[in-house]
Amino acid sequence: MDNQNQDYDQSAAQDAGYAAGAAEGDYDRAGQDLSEDANKVEDAPADVGRDAEQGFDSAAKSVEDAPSDLGGALKGAADWVGDKVGGVQGDADTAESDAKNFDNSVDQSYDQGEKQGEQQGGW
Repeated sequence: MDNQNQDYDQSAAQDAGYAAGAAEGDYDRAGQDLSEDANKVEDAPADVGRDAEQGFDSAAKSVEDAPSDLGGALKGAADWVGDKVGGVQGDADTAESDAKNFDNSVDQSYDQGEKQGEQQGGW
């Protein structure tokens, strides 16, 4: 055999070995994929049942919590209204006190002016 044919034969054998190895790898990966898919199909009923149960539990908890959630919201609204009414009442009390103080100041100023007028001999 001459060198050229020997190189050709080695190259062809190497290419054939590479192709066989690649095909074997593809076959192994396909087998793994098929096995994984079969497991997923096998597990599907349990997965669906678990997901449905979790959804039902979540919905039931939401329904159970609704009265306390609503009560909390109403209490929060009542507290807010109470704070606002209390604030208005406080503002009204302050305004009334200010008006009384003003009235007292006016009365005192009048009385003071009247006394000064009397002391200085009147008008």
